[in-house]
Amino acid sequence: MSDKVKNYDQVDYQIIKELSKDARVSASTISERIGVNERTVRRRITRLVETNAIRITTIVEPSMFGYHSIADINLKVDEKVYHDFVESCKQNPNVCYIASGWGEANLAIETRFLDNEEMYDYIHYTLPQTEGIEVVNFFIIPKIIYNIDQWLPNDKDFKE
Repeated sequence: MSDKVKNYDQVDYQIIKELSKDARVSASTISERIGVNERTVRRRITRLVETNAIRITTIVEPSMFGYHSIADINLKVDEKVYHDFVESCKQNPNVCYIASGWGEANLAIETRFLDNEEMYDYIHYTLPQTEGIEVVNFFIIPKIIYNIDQWLPNDKDFKE
């Protein structure tokens, strides 16, 4: 196991915690809450963004737009079509996550659909009829319990 690189300290951790509660919170409010100079907070936020430690973005709640049918699909994608297929997944509004993998499946995608029929057709017809694509397995997700937008690093990941 590799050693963790601790490029960030407890002030960074406190800023990240505050931003994770509300990414729109002002640097002055964070400054007041954590007891650090506002200019320091601004500089730290800029560094966290520039080093890709954090992204300040909007997270859309798919269910509010009717996307209640969720499936995680593991695929075996032939290397001849891999790049083109990944690019087509990026353009597919039903695909919200793409990851390469090791083992029998070399690509995992998370999909969201307006209804189960649309999801069924994609898994049982669209994907299997796509050249070089094999559905290894899939999981219908009735409820997401914990998601990446809720995850935070451990305070031990930061320098004292």
